[in-house]
Amino acid sequence: MSRDSNPSFHEIRLDGQAPILLSPQTAGAGVGKAAHTHPEGQFYFAIHGLMVVETASGRCVMPPGRLGWIPPMTPHGASVIGSRHPAEPDALVGFTVHMLPALCEQFPAEPVVLSLSPVLEAILTRMQQWPRQQALTAAEQRLLGVFIDEIHAAKPEPLRLKMPVSKGLATLAAAIVDDPADETSLDEWVVRLAMSRRTITRHFRAETGMSIVQWRQVARLQRALELLGDGESVTRVALTLGYDSVSSFIALFRRVIGTTPAKFTAGTHR
Repeated sequence: MSRDSNPSFHEIRLDGQAPILLSPQTAGAGVGKAAHTHPEGQFYFAIHGLMVVETASGRCVMPPGRLGWIPPMTPHGASVIGSRHPAEPDALVGFTVHMLPALCEQFPAEPVVLSLSPVLEAILTRMQQWPRQQALTAAEQRLLGVFIDEIHAAKPEPLRLKMPVSKGLATLAAAIVDDPADETSLDEWVVRLAMSRRTITRHFRAETGMSIVQWRQVARLQRALELLGDGESVTRVALTLGYDSVSSFIALFRRVIGTTPAKFTAGTHR
């Protein structure tokens, strides 16, 4: 069976003396990678378009200006949406950073999306110049320490949807993902799932870390990022996702993403 057809093939990225490896990602728009695992932890960040990473427990949609984290041995698949280089399948769209498992124990046990500060961005730019699979110099070791400190200081961003584990709530969440504009009320879900309002709301927050309203909001923003990355207009995206008005969509987008939908589409993320 080839790697591309194996739903969970295993990769080893660090086979030299280096504790860290930064690699360019050049997948064309819409090109994905089969589910796989590796013993190293992985950070990833986009330069163009969106990096979408899916695991059994959730989904991250990450525009430029963010840093994603995947713990060691976490099965995941990845794809690129709207790289802005559709005619250049080998064009650079982002980077991944693999780290030895021993360095990963201090990082979150679940995937997370973090803000990419100017300091982190500058360090990652410097790391691109490091020789691959070689022991770090004393200066590089010190810079790696600063990188780790900055990761600890980075702010988590609400761009990951954690799926609930119980069957009924998973059904509710899947319906939202399938159609983020759907306005099925909580009372209707009470009937469908044969559960009380209190049970649904309490367990949904316990299993996802969000209320249903917050979770739906992130689902809508994830879909909005994908649609904008695919070239849809701001107005069409707002109407498709059921926002009351285009202005309310723009305001929410700017509050969470940090820029307007128009600037995001133009490739300006700050």
